[in-house]
Amino acid sequence: MKLLSFACALALGALAAAPATAKTSQINVTARNFAFVPSTITLKLHQRTKLRFVGTQGMHGITIPELGVNNVVSIGPKPAMVNVTPTRTGTFVARCAVFCGAGHAKMVLTIKVVK
Repeated sequence: MKLLSFACALALGALAAAPATAKTSQINVTARNFAFVPSTITLKLHQRTKLRFVGTQGMHGITIPELGVNNVVSIGPKPAMVNVTPTRTGTFVARCAVFCGAGHAKMVLTIKVVK
């Protein structure tokens, strides 16, 4: 009986110590002259999210330092994937990082991170 109790306790301990598998969601963002579509996305705090960028007009880029994306991600006809895991809540504005013409300065992606 003691051996059975020990085995059960060992099994329960292993289950408690096993890391939970984090679900990764995906958000598709299209870059076109001179907008990101959608223009606002919402991410959950501490949840890994795959951002899939594709360009339909011209070449674009994006950096999102608040989410740890410090290098320019080139956005063209082939999908560019970026994994982010927000560590703080808030609203962040990411701008196109590759000059794309007269409307370049107004090309923004608003990112809301919520609990």
